[in-house]
Amino acid sequence: MHHEIIDVEEADRIHEQLGKLVELHLPEAAVAFTSGSLPFGAAVRGDSDIDVNVILPAGTRPDDTLFDRLSSFIDDYRSLHHQHGMRPDFRYPGEYFTVDQAHDAAAGRGIPVINGKPLLPQQLGDSYWNSSEDTWYLAWMGALAFSRHVAGNRDVLAGLRRQAWSTIVALCLPDLSGRDFDADDVMARILDKDHPNGGFGVHPGYRRFTELEAPHCRKALADLSTRGVLARHGEDSFRVEDDELLRWTTDLAARHQDGFLAAPLLTVTSSLRLAI
Repeated sequence: MHHEIIDVEEADRIHEQLGKLVELHLPEAAVAFTSGSLPFGAAVRGDSDIDVNVILPAGTRPDDTLFDRLSSFIDDYRSLHHQHGMRPDFRYPGEYFTVDQAHDAAAGRGIPVINGKPLLPQQLGDSYWNSSEDTWYLAWMGALAFSRHVAGNRDVLAGLRRQAWSTIVALCLPDLSGRDFDADDVMARILDKDHPNGGFGVHPGYRRFTELEAPHCRKALADLSTRGVLARHGEDSFRVEDDELLRWTTDLAARHQDGFLAAPLLTVTSSLRLAI
């Protein structure tokens, strides 16, 4: 029935079927995962699509052979939508990038740095995503952090997810500076899609988001504490070390100048070959 929420059991079946499609058509994939509404109990039949992300090995060439196999995968991926009454994204039927691009995304390549400060854009419509393939790294950062494995090496995804979560939490810290805070405060910031400094693509209607992602948030807080960006105040409470956060911001700005080197797998133009 249209406009009903897809339940957990059906979502599990979709993930299993999707994993088999990746293994059939793209067996060399380092890892594949979903993001968006489906992993978090918010996919709506007739409205939502299956947000699939496939990470291919470094050095994968964007030649006709790859596009043929991606097209075959997308044909079956589209059929999977129809089987479950979902609506595919005709413009971007999945995200396809390399391990090197994934590491750049997790480290913050897609974050705009303006006057030496990272600032997330508030408006993320088609005009933004179509402006340059560099903007896609911002979408991939959120997808890596808020993800569910479907095929390939789980350890690869776990490492990328941990890095992406640390980057996202660091972006939240200016709003939390000057007071003690905990993981609940960070989760509230991430879910605030109307924040003046932009959101992270997470909808408040993602019903299972806090349940599934809070452990990753706590791990990122611990990682940033180990790096000195945060100081612990009690077992679960933290405070921002402003000098170290400034150092993190400066390092990110420097990497935007000369530290992100991954070559694109797809471009805005070549991605049109995959449109349904």
